[in-house]
Amino acid sequence: MRELNLRQYRPVSSFSFSGRPQGEKVREKLKLSEIDRTNEEVELIIPSDTTSFNPSFFLGLLYESIQKLGFDKFNNKYKIKIETEDPERREFISNNIADGFRNASNSINKKTGLSFI
Repeated sequence: MRELNLRQYRPVSSFSFSGRPQGEKVREKLKLSEIDRTNEEVELIIPSDTTSFNPSFFLGLLYESIQKLGFDKFNNKYKIKIETEDPERREFISNNIADGFRNASNSINKKTGLSFI
């Protein structure tokens, strides 16, 4: 399994990952589009001192992979490891990631926050 630690891609003196364009830049640097075409499993490591992993960054980093692979194959290929042992911070980051998955699902299924069906 390939480990990709995201620490080096977080802005200096920042403890959060944010912005879809920033996620897209990290995606490019990590060559995730190339990795998507392999059978290799990947562990994305969110550093222990991270305070936020915004859904916008998540989408920039991973939406293309989710769209290309589908949720099942994506979840079999990519594992997201939250390093922090702080339960509140872990829950907050987990919720950020869940929001990212929800937003990806809504985009793929062409639903918006205004969709009632």
